[in-house]
Amino acid sequence: MQAIRDNGDWESWLVFFLEGVHQVSAEASQTARTILALRDKHRELLGSQFKKGAGAPLTLLEHLFERPILSVEAIAEVTDLTFSAANKMVKRMEELGVLKEITGQRRNRRFAYQDYLALFDDPQDLRPDPPPIGTS
Repeated sequence: MQAIRDNGDWESWLVFFLEGVHQVSAEASQTARTILALRDKHRELLGSQFKKGAGAPLTLLEHLFERPILSVEAIAEVTDLTFSAANKMVKRMEELGVLKEITGQRRNRRFAYQDYLALFDDPQDLRPDPPPIGTS
């Protein structure tokens, strides 16, 4: 910004700004592709493991992208299952590695869609560096 004031060097500032926009856009695109791949992987897993009863697990999976941490009560509400049926489904989804219990309690447990949440932990570990502007 000082170079703009001193020398009217708008080009350097614009290049800096556009490189930032490019990098953020590339990261957002990669995150979106990773989320879609995760969704497809877990849809296939749940479909193969629950067979005829995959409707509720797939409904839950879609909801987990909006609310990745839920209680069994909330899961029962989302899937329109009884508490007991939701609890059994959650246990099976835990065994499959889709959900993870995060409270360590016996009551009022919460379950996280850990693979999804992990995508947002440290973006630099998950994404390659974007190519420089003009080399895509």
